Parts: sequence; C-alpha cells; structure tokens
Amino acid sequence: MRTVWFLLEKEVRQLRRNRSLLGLLLVAPIMQLVLLSFAANYEIKNLNLAVVDQDHSPAARRLLNQFQYTPYFRLVQTRPTSRAAEQDLLDGRADLVLVIPPQFERDLVRGGRARVQLLVNALDNVKAGLASSYASSIVQAYQGEGRPATVAATVSEVRGLEVVPAYWYNPLLNYKTFMVPGILVEIISLIVMMVATLNIVREKEIGTIEQLNVTPIRKWQFILGKLLPFWVAGLYQFTIGLLLARFLFHVPMVGSVPLLYGIMAVFLAVPLGLGLLISSVSQTQQQALFVSFFFLIIFILLCGLFTPTEYMPAWARAIDRLNPLLYIIDIARRILLKGSTLRDVLTPVLTLLGMAVVVNTLAVWRYRKTSG
Repeated sequence: MRTVWFLLEKEVRQLRRNRSLLGLLLVAPIMQLVLLSFAANYEIKNLNLAVVDQDHSPAARRLLNQFQYTPYFRLVQTRPTSRAAEQDLLDGRADLVLVIPPQFERDLVRGGRARVQLLVNALDNVKAGLASSYASSIVQAYQGEGRPATVAATVSEVRGLEVVPAYWYNPLLNYKTFMVPGILVEIISLIVMMVATLNIVREKEIGTIEQLNVTPIRKWQFILGKLLPFWVAGLYQFTIGLLLARFLFHVPMVGSVPLLYGIMAVFLAVPLGLGLLISSVSQTQQQALFVSFFFLIIFILLCGLFTPTEYMPAWARAIDRLNPLLYIIDIARRILLKGSTLRDVLTPVLTLLGMAVVVNTLAVWRYRKTSG
C-alpha cells in the first residue's frame, strides 16, 4: 500500500496545481445542486387564464372567483367570444381558456349540473395536463360545494363517499423533497465520472504515462491510486449536498445517514471505474469525453428522475437494469424519506457492488502498462 500512497500524493499535488479542476470538484456540484433543485420544479403556478363569460350571472362570477383566488391561475383576458379567446391561445397570451356558456346558472339551478368548456394550450403536454387538472378540480369543487343557495332547496342532497387522502413520506407534496436526493447523486455521478474519464488519457497526452509505465507499479495499484482521490472528492460533495438538502431544502432524513454513506461509497466506485475504463482505452481527451457523454446521457435520461421508469417501453426498462443511477436514486429516496434499512435495499446494493467489481476489474485488465 506504500506504492498506492505515493500515487495518491502525486494525484493530490496535481489537483492542487489544477485550480480549474479543483473548483469543478469542490464548488461546481454545490452550485448545480442549488440551481437545479430550484429550477426542476413540478409546481406550475400563475397560468395565464382567459375567460369567455356568455352568461354574466352571479353563479358565473362565483366560478370565476374560484379561479382568481388560487395561486395557479392569473386572469389576463376577458373575451366576448370563443374565437377571440382562441386567438389568445394562438398568440401565447393565454395557457387556458374558460368558456362559460349561456344559461349556465339556469342549468345549475334546475338540474344541479352545468357544463363549462376548457380550451388548453397543449404545446407543452406536461403544462397542459397540469393546467387541465387544476381547472377541472376547481370546477368540480364549485359544482359540489359552491352552488347557489336555491339549488340546496330544490335539489336533494346526495350522500356519497368522501375521499380523505393521506400522503405518506411527503405529506406536503413538496417537489424538492422528491427531487433533491435524485439531483444530488446525479450531479456527483456526472462530475466524478467526467474527471475520471480525463485522468489517464491526460497522462497520455502530456507524456507522463511513459514515466509511470517504466516503474514497477502494478496495474491495480495504478488504478486504485487514480480512483481514491476522486472517491474522496465524491464523498465530500455528498456531505455538502446532504447538508444543503437538510438545512436549505428541508428534506427529511428519516433513515440512517451512515447507511446511506456506506452505500454511496460503493456506488461511487461504479462511475469512477467506468470513467477510468474509458480513459484507459481512449487516445485523446476529446475521444474520452464523447464516449463518457454517450453513457452519461443514457444514464441520466433513463434513471427515472424526470420520467417514471414504469412508463418506459420494455426495451428501455431492460437497458435500465445496467443503469447505476437508477439504483442509487431509488436507494437514496427510500432511506431518506421512508427510513428503509439495509435489508429493504439489499438487492439494489448488491447490484451496485457487482457493477463496481466488474467495471474496476475491466479497468485494471484493460490498462496496458507499456512504454510505447
């Protein structure tokens, strides 16, 4: 291990000289976590609402007030006809158009039911789905509770089932509680894999690899000496990220933080080993970056952070079994938010351990200790 210690000392000195790389390792992940956690927002508020009121009745005004008194909608236009409101959708001035038909109050009083029309700008399907859901909920709540007083006298009350939801693990439905653990491990994976990818190939380009190859250093010692500094840096990033998650984003930490640290230590060996494997087979830094981006984009898009994996096609779910980010994001959420124990996450942990052994073994085997 004395040889590995000398290699570690060499890597640390190189990092201290390379201020840009040191900043990338120590500062960039923290800034990215803060920015992305605020930007990756599943809460959509202040949607632009245009209204076509063809009834002009007290019931119609009460319905309109229901929209105005929520943070989700902002009344921007009142149009006399549907065609004028459709032009607002076309020009992007409105995200949603509420059309209140003539005789809206009469239908509500006589039959206890009335219809309204919602025109939704579906260019952004996620935004359109949320806007439609918010508006439908407001209309249904109004029809059930906000009917005119005359309705109560003319329409018998129908007793039905009342649904009382209980939200476990995220009772306030705070998107940061769900997103921050995933964003944290995703950023750390991206950073450590990129710097590991550039490490060995940089030695090739500047010529220092020739000097290392003629020494009696064994291949596993060389790979271990390259891996450990960035492994420590990854744990440092994880520590700062957890502190930000707890005190800035107020993410609950129900489970064992030491357990999560141990699993994170195992996980970091996967992107680091993969980066060193790519670096050992690449001839230039540009080539190494292209290959690492190929894997990183697949890992990030298929990890389930932004798109639930259960809605992906079967071939994508099959590829996802080799995605380390999928497992560590699931583990982090389960431990922090649900309080899961090692027994609960043993299968994904063993999968990550197997991946770490395979990719680092390949990195040691593929590294050619030659002077030419």
